[in-house]
Amino acid sequence: MTHRVGTHRAPPSPAGHVRGRRFAMVFLPSMLALGLLTAGVATGAVPVALAMEGRQTLKFTAARFDAEARGVLPSFVQNQDGSRQPVVVLQLSDITIAGACVSTAVDTPLGSYVLRAVTEDSTPIVVGDAQIAIESLDGVGAAGQQILLNRSETAPDGTPVDTSTGGVPVTASGLALDISATARWATVNRLTLSGLRLQVGQDQPECL
Repeated sequence: MTHRVGTHRAPPSPAGHVRGRRFAMVFLPSMLALGLLTAGVATGAVPVALAMEGRQTLKFTAARFDAEARGVLPSFVQNQDGSRQPVVVLQLSDITIAGACVSTAVDTPLGSYVLRAVTEDSTPIVVGDAQIAIESLDGVGAAGQQILLNRSETAPDGTPVDTSTGGVPVTASGLALDISATARWATVNRLTLSGLRLQVGQDQPECL
């Protein structure tokens, strides 16, 4: 039941208006990025702009992660004021992620909200190529049941076989990452994604 007192509505306070804008600036871009994944492009090139303000904390777990690391390259991005900001571009290809969970906590005027995306082992995420431009890396926590670099196969006698085609094969099971970083942009090409579940709320648990 709604109780009304009079018909005049006071204009919103400037402070509330500012808080509302800041809430939209932080919360809506994250919702949009995850919403695009949920809407799902079966295949194709999916550019993702990560215009992040300040440090972002991301928690990621995967039952299995396979990729080929192509390199880490120094580069620059141009800021709106014309200055150039150095970044490091991480290049990955042939990515397959099974049983993934990605979450981030967003502080808003209404409290802290957790955005959480989950996929099942039976519906892996497949990406042809991905590049992420990292401005700063403030902290990384990593763990895994098994992490192999350049050793995805072995010969019958147990000797590691180099299966790279210009990069370093990376294979991990039970992978868990807790990353605090500032990213300036990312591109994802040839994405295959299905079965993604997205939860948003104050009662949602993070992946770690």
